[in-house]
Parts: sequence; structure tokens; C-alpha cells
Amino acid sequence: MNTAIIVVALIVIGILATTAVITRRDRRSRAIADQLDVDDPGSGLRAHADAERQQEGPRGEAGGMSWSAGGHNSA
Repeated sequence: MNTAIIVVALIVIGILATTAVITRRDRRSRAIADQLDVDDPGSGLRAHADAERQQEGPRGEAGGMSWSAGGHNSA
């Protein structure tokens, strides 16, 4: 019984810690985008969008992109 409580508590603590890290990172990126907007209006949002696109990775048709179909519309 005590072991189960400890395991559940560790899982809950892990979820809370992960949520805190993600929230902090999001706030930091928004603060950077806001600062860039103050320095040069519009550039902060562009930089933020570019950073998100870099983290997403490549996009392709049907969950993967073949070498021959890269960038072409398959429809």
C-alpha cells in the first residue's frame, strides 16, 4: 500500500514538473517575441513562428515524405 502511494505521488510530481517546465518555456518564448516586437514591430512574431516551425520538423504527405513527392501536391 505504501509503495503504491509513493509511485502515484512520483507520477503526479513528474506531471506537475513537466507542466511547469513547458509553461516556463512558453512564457519565456512569448517574452522574447514581445521584446523583439518592441525593438522591431512584427519581427518577434516572425521569429517565434520560425522557431516553432524548426521544432515541428519536416511535413509531408501521409505522415511521411518520399524523395520523389517532396513538396508536390499528390492530389
